[in-house]
Amino acid sequence: MAKKSTPLTTDSTFARAPKGFRQLGSVTAECWFALKPGNVIQGKLLGVYKRKDTRVKSGESEFFQVVLSEPCECRYGRGEKVTFKTAPAVTTVNLNCNTKTEVLKDLMADMARGAQYDIHVSCNKKITLQNGNTMWNMMPSAHMTVAPEALEDPDFDGGDGQDEKDGAADDGQDAA
Repeated sequence: MAKKSTPLTTDSTFARAPKGFRQLGSVTAECWFALKPGNVIQGKLLGVYKRKDTRVKSGESEFFQVVLSEPCECRYGRGEKVTFKTAPAVTTVNLNCNTKTEVLKDLMADMARGAQYDIHVSCNKKITLQNGNTMWNMMPSAHMTVAPEALEDPDFDGGDGQDEKDGAADDGQDAA
């Protein structure tokens, strides 16, 4: 019998998921990849997610989640309570979707068909853009570890149920 989730009470904010369930969203991972020169995140890409974000005009931002295969430096907490420490392998880490990492969204169609990817993103130095803004120069790469399921074979028979052979149906008789 499955364990029931802990019900809401007056002194708790959230119900807890049953054992074996993984909470989804930015709260799944307690840490974010630290944007520091030389930092590298490497691991299994889980997907891209949206979250409410008051810092952007649209009110939403996107982020990726990665299960680390190698330790990396991460940011824990927010604001004045932020700390940086190394997250061990198998930790689920959030990675901001930005101008450099958004290319990883191109993998989502294959992932929807069962593909799995290991990614490697290195954080280089911060660069200054022409408009005076700055951006972290990040270098993402990916390696497919499981291929997506094959699509169904296309139907080349024209829809009439007969295979095409040199423009004529094969009736089993040779032409005289």
